[in-house]
Amino acid sequence: MAKTLRYYWHPDCGGCEELKPAFKEVAELKGWNYKEINVENCKSKICNGLDYVPTVYVGDKKLDFKEMEKLLNE
Repeated sequence: MAKTLRYYWHPDCGGCEELKPAFKEVAELKGWNYKEINVENCKSKICNGLDYVPTVYVGDKKLDFKEMEKLLNE
């Protein structure tokens, strides 16, 4: 089963808009599913517990800033 990259973002986050295409491309290159979640419309436990956006999960693992940077630079 393919992994899923979940991209949590907010419409008022300029950096989120800039990074969204890059993470979508990484997911496509790796053969992963890609899902965007607008935190403004999300009421899940994960969305309610986010400290910042964008937040990226690969499978069940939440990536920190260094891991996000590494993933984009692979």
